[in-house]
Amino acid sequence: MIGRVTLLGAGPGNPELLTLLGKRRLKEADVVLYDRLINPSLLALVPAQAERIDVGKLPNFHKVKQSVINQLLVDYAQNGKQVVRLKAGDPYVFGRGGEEGQFLREHGVTFDVVPGLTSAITGLAAVGIPITHRDYASSFHVITGHRQADGRQLDWENIAHQEGTLVFLMGMAALTDICQSLMSHGRQVTTPVAIVQWATQWRQRLVTGTLKDIDARAHEQQIGSPAIIVVGEVVQLAAILQPTLSLQGVHVLLPYTVNSQLYPALQDRGATVDFYERSTVSRIPVKLPDWTHYRELFICDGLAYRELLKEMVNKGQDQRQLAHLHITAKNPTVAKRLQRQGILADEVSDTPMVAEGSLAIGEKGHLARSSCGGLATYELIAKNSELPWQLEEFQAIIFPSSASVQDFMMGVSREQWQQMAQCKLIAMGKQVEQALRQAGIEQVVIQATTIDDVLTKLERQVTHE
Repeated sequence: MIGRVTLLGAGPGNPELLTLLGKRRLKEADVVLYDRLINPSLLALVPAQAERIDVGKLPNFHKVKQSVINQLLVDYAQNGKQVVRLKAGDPYVFGRGGEEGQFLREHGVTFDVVPGLTSAITGLAAVGIPITHRDYASSFHVITGHRQADGRQLDWENIAHQEGTLVFLMGMAALTDICQSLMSHGRQVTTPVAIVQWATQWRQRLVTGTLKDIDARAHEQQIGSPAIIVVGEVVQLAAILQPTLSLQGVHVLLPYTVNSQLYPALQDRGATVDFYERSTVSRIPVKLPDWTHYRELFICDGLAYRELLKEMVNKGQDQRQLAHLHITAKNPTVAKRLQRQGILADEVSDTPMVAEGSLAIGEKGHLARSSCGGLATYELIAKNSELPWQLEEFQAIIFPSSASVQDFMMGVSREQWQQMAQCKLIAMGKQVEQALRQAGIEQVVIQATTIDDVLTKLERQVTHE
């Protein structure tokens, strides 16, 4: 198999700002080499078996040298791997993507580029600053805040006299020099300046001022990297255009779900949503029983029944073999999922209704932990990775299902367990709350039944605080 490298732009931080092609490339990846500033939630899109390599760089400290990164890309691709080089922003905007592309071409490696939304534009928009405006700026200029590799200074005489908006990336360490250089080369000291830190993320912050005082204001408010420096008259529009949503600045943690309806609902109200990875479903060999020996089918979850049907069809059976059985769903959620598969449960109960002749079906691990045993139709394989966040960063953690509680607990360290006390825990249903209690959670758990209920209760908690 011929390998390929994708130079992929992750965008400014919000996972939903990743492009559709970028999402597909991550799902196809065998190997992902990712930078420090990418959102860890994006790694939830990567297949469980894919290799993940952290090649992140800090200012003045490179964990992995660029030359080593270049060679890794070539080596993996030449071994037939689908490789993703995941970069914050856009790979060709001060991301060294061009250098990596040159190296790949020189070594005969097939590669493509998936552009990302650059923070030079999206970071401004996130705080209400349009990079151009017919009344204020008809052009813009994106400039690196770093000196050139040979030590030469930027052409400040040229930069200072450019019409339009100036955007400096990676410039916080040189903020004083940038402001002084612009003023000494002719820019008015009253020119508006904005600094946007952690653009599009929950910890996004904005400070505004002028060339004369922005350095002091940034120091006073402890604004640091990563941040964007914006110089120009468009900065004035932040006071008018900055978004104001009910959950703005609220950081929420969810389990990753492909077609989640909760995630966009939270996003639409301004919340920043991050994901933790889920266990993957693995089919297991199933020996079908003699159905005539049973009077009840106790179904622990909807997926267990779906996997059972697949196995029955593979072995020349169908649902008619189950017609004589009393169908019991373990909880209302299971009953709803069975209904979507064309089955109406006779009962909803957390225990079998028949003392003898009842067969439970479910996930292998769940049945092993239960007292009733039964027929396992699939197995969940846990992802062997710790949660990549400090949980004190989150205002709320939402659990839509009991399975999501189990997946979450598998990745929690002792330190994170203690940090959970500072978060609001929201359980979507009584069964989910019980799963949290069984996992050892003693703090108050907010119970919600629907997405609208989650949003209302979360807004109430935020307002109350």
